[in-house]
Amino acid sequence: MHGAPGLAVLTGGQTGVDTIAAEAALRAGLRVHLVFPLGLRQEDGGLTPARRRSLAGATVHELDSASFRYRTWTCVYLADAVLLLDPAGGAGCRETARAARALGRPLLEPAAGEPSAAQVAGWLAETAATVLVVAGCRASVLARQAGANRGVRADVIEVIAGAADWHASLLRGAG
Repeated sequence: MHGAPGLAVLTGGQTGVDTIAAEAALRAGLRVHLVFPLGLRQEDGGLTPARRRSLAGATVHELDSASFRYRTWTCVYLADAVLLLDPAGGAGCRETARAARALGRPLLEPAAGEPSAAQVAGWLAETAATVLVVAGCRASVLARQAGANRGVRADVIEVIAGAADWHASLLRGAG
């Protein structure tokens, strides 16, 4: 992940924010890495062929542990910075924030509807990140809060736009 020019986006491959962010980052032309627990586990089972097709172009990594907690800590460990979208208060999101603090990773937790591309690009520039974890609520948690999924999609679009801007800045500096 490190070493290639520009920014790479890393997610834990979970349903919800992780998948939405990975798909958006792929559409934006960013390098995407997905880190899955053993068995390519998601909350509702293994990664399905249809979901795998929607993530075509991403590099898939499978850990030796089936633990979601282990996957979360691995993702944060590999990252330079962590951006967390948690409009529904998920336990996995609390674990991500805990890992970021414990591992000393810069953490941005914008409130729902708040992230802007400019804010994200500026924060990434401050952190000088080249590997960004985008994490957040899984699909079942988002489904329990009315409208959260729609709002998260809009927030993810802003986050990835900011990431793409920072990526372009990194590439200009490398040239």
